[in-house]
Amino acid sequence: MTRRRRSRPDHSDAGIDARITEVYERHAGAIAAYALRRASAADAADVVADTFLVAFRRHDQIPDEPRTLPWLYGVARRVLANQRRSTERRTRLHERLRHEFVEFDQRTTGAGETAEFQQVAAALAALSADDAELLRLTAWEGLSPAELATTMDLDASVVRQRLRRARQRLRRQLGAHDDAAGSQIAGCRHPADLAASRWDSRSSLGRRPS
Repeated sequence: MTRRRRSRPDHSDAGIDARITEVYERHAGAIAAYALRRASAADAADVVADTFLVAFRRHDQIPDEPRTLPWLYGVARRVLANQRRSTERRTRLHERLRHEFVEFDQRTTGAGETAEFQQVAAALAALSADDAELLRLTAWEGLSPAELATTMDLDASVVRQRLRRARQRLRRQLGAHDDAAGSQIAGCRHPADLAASRWDSRSSLGRRPS
């Protein structure tokens, strides 16, 4: 008597794609309906996409019919739970930031009205956008030329040349003829910096990584 050989799942790329396509075409509507009953349309679309992404990654765990759809419901349930937790975390973070930024803004009110700051602000406004941003990143964010190169996606030698020229143009705008005037921006703190020390002391979100 000849024994029948059991067919084995096709684990080739083509076989996996065919299996997931079959599962998707058969059950995507049911998963979409499940998600729409529990979430907004935009969130439901994400639930469907993430459910079948998990199914693709765990293709070897997908049971045969008629247990395929219940298995997908289980995946969708976990995806939806993760989505809700993520939304709750974002909401809590948003509220925290909103309160902290209100306090932050209250501390800086009026700081930009000083004559020194207004003088430098006017000089910066007369420069090109790239020159002004280079100087702001140097003076206000404290970036080195190497860090500027990373931020602006430029070679460090190019950044140094542009920074030197930007400082020269700033000196001319300030109407100065010596290096002290050209470096005035470094001593003119942005209004936001006036509250930065307090912000750093109470929130890790305000700290620049070392």
